[in-house]
Order: sequence, then structure tokens, then C-alpha cells
Amino acid sequence: MRVCAEAGRKCVRNIQQYQILSVDWIALVDSLKQLSRLVQLEGRMPANTKVGEMQGRNVDSDGTLWDQEGHENAIRILVEEAKVNLCLRMMGDYKIWQANPEQKHKDMDAARQMYEYNELQLEQKCRLFEESMGILLCKAFQHVETLQLMDIPLLINHVYQILNQALTTPATESPVPSKLQETLVCYYFSSLMKHAEKLNNAELLANARQKLLVSLMTKHLLTAVFDADTHREVMMAAAEGFSAMADNEDFSPSWESFFADWDGANFIVSANLKAEFAQLETKMLAPVLAEHPDKKKDLRPLMDFFNQLRRSPGGGHAARM
Repeated sequence: MRVCAEAGRKCVRNIQQYQILSVDWIALVDSLKQLSRLVQLEGRMPANTKVGEMQGRNVDSDGTLWDQEGHENAIRILVEEAKVNLCLRMMGDYKIWQANPEQKHKDMDAARQMYEYNELQLEQKCRLFEESMGILLCKAFQHVETLQLMDIPLLINHVYQILNQALTTPATESPVPSKLQETLVCYYFSSLMKHAEKLNNAELLANARQKLLVSLMTKHLLTAVFDADTHREVMMAAAEGFSAMADNEDFSPSWESFFADWDGANFIVSANLKAEFAQLETKMLAPVLAEHPDKKKDLRPLMDFFNQLRRSPGGGHAARM
């Protein structure tokens, strides 16, 4: 464990903002690969049951990032070194770069002339960057302590960016690989909603509403090429996130405004957006409950919300809010 912690801290301290495909950036990819492997290795280690016996520990909780039974030293170091916001910005910059074919082609050509890499090897470096960084971010966002120390509007903007790109640019791989941002964004959204009430809840929900995250996430889940077997955990995460949202005390009074289009001055409630979300009852919730009937209690708020949605006005005419 000590060796892992030392290796993890060294890798984390190597995380800096570099130009994509530069010498330093390619070296960074190797550090990220090692760090993500450490995270996966720690995830397979047996839990330290002695932690639960510590005096003064809240026995009704799984513990914090610092006193849990599981081993997540690499993620803890990432948070302690204040690198999570930086990692998120780097990922956002990478996805913007990736979505610009002209710039990407130009940089790939320059890199091929400068290093002894061919195009396939450079593409592999890019893929490894996204997958390794994505694993780190996904694991980090599971902890409320991480979210309490980071820039939440930045995370919401990132979710918005990825969902927008996914909806405007068709996926080139089918099914969508599980470690790419187009998949992991579902976990990011879920973590935000699960922990919202322990953050700046009102501001978080207002920002999510402004960015139309509920409707974007709904469209993504309905249109993305997700495979039923490969992406079972994705659907579970999305269901848990929506259930936490439905159970949020600040969401309930103004829930209709989350199913609205923003015209720059007003939210205009859309019956179409409500209808799209209603489809998730059969396409997301039903499969999850069929496979995990024990989750019915946890997902009860979402089940109740679907019932409330059915009872709401059809919305043949728009309402301004």
C-alpha cells in the first residue's frame, strides 16, 4: 500500500496542462495510465474492516474518502493535491480539440513529423488519455468530499458540453465504449444529483436547469448507442441520479421548469420533453428493476415521479415560467 501511495503521488504531481500531442502531453498519458491502473488495483483489494471499528466513526455511513473501508489512495491523493478541477479542464479542452477535425489533423501531422509515431499510435495515445482521465474523474466524483472542493459550475458545463457533442455528432463506434466521456457523463450527472443537497443545492439545480441537463441527458439515454449488456451499470447510474433528483426538496416545487426550452428570457414548458422523459420508465427504469428488484426502495422517488408526470397536464399549450 505504501508503494502504491508513493507511485500514485508521483503520478498525480506529474499532472499539468500541456499542449495536446506535445512531448510533455504524451509523457503525461503514461502517468495517467499508471494512475488509472493503481485505481483499478486498489478497487480489487479486500476492504479494511478494522476501519469500521474506529472510535467515533459514523457507523451509519460508508465513511469519507479518508476513513472508508475501501482503498482509494490514488483518488485521495488526486483530491489532496487539488488536481481534480485541472483534470476536468484538461478533459474539456481535449474533447473540444477532438471535435475539431481540422485542428486535430494539423496537430497529428505535426506530431508524426516530430516523433517516431504513426497515426494509429497517436490515436491510441489520445484514446488512452481519455480513458485513463475518465476513470480518475468518475471515481473522484463518487465522493461528496471531492465535489465539495471543486468548481461545480465547471462540472455542469462539462456535462453540458459532452451531451451536446454526443447529440450533434453521431457515435463512430457501436456500442459506445464504456470508458469514453459519452458514457461516463451519465455517471457524472448521477453523482451531481446524488450529492446535490450536500452542495450548494439551489445554485446547482438552477445551473442544471439553465443548461437543460435533464432534457439533454434524457435525449442522450434514448438516442445513444448503448448496449443492454455492456451498459447495464450506466442505466443503473442514470436511474439513481434521476431518483435522487426527484427526491430533492428544491426540485419538487419547480419540477416542470426542468422540462422546458429556454428562449433567453423565459422557460417554456414543453410537452415533448415531458413525453421523452416518460419513455425512460420503460427503457431505463424497467430493465434496471427487472435485474435489481432489491433497488426498488432506492428508486421509489423516481417511480413516484413518473406517476406524477402522468397526472400532469398534457401541455398542448405552452406555459411561461
